[in-house]
Amino acid sequence: MDSNQNKTKVVSTGDWLVTKFLMQIPIINIVLLLFWSFHKDQNYNKANWAKATLIVYLIRLCFIVIIVSTFLSFFINLFRL
Repeated sequence: MDSNQNKTKVVSTGDWLVTKFLMQIPIINIVLLLFWSFHKDQNYNKANWAKATLIVYLIRLCFIVIIVSTFLSFFINLFRL
């Protein structure tokens, strides 16, 4: 029962500050998001936040790939002889 109470406990402000600070470190942020998202003993609030953040990152990545490929194809066709 103690494990379940730990999962539903409110995440403190200090814990969120540490979390946001760790999110600023490249590569480590993605590893931590994956860990927080899929680790069984993680707090539900932090796990859901990590899953939502990963979804936003994936949507951003899709848009970046679309935009970069569009510009590359435009410039390749522009300078083709």
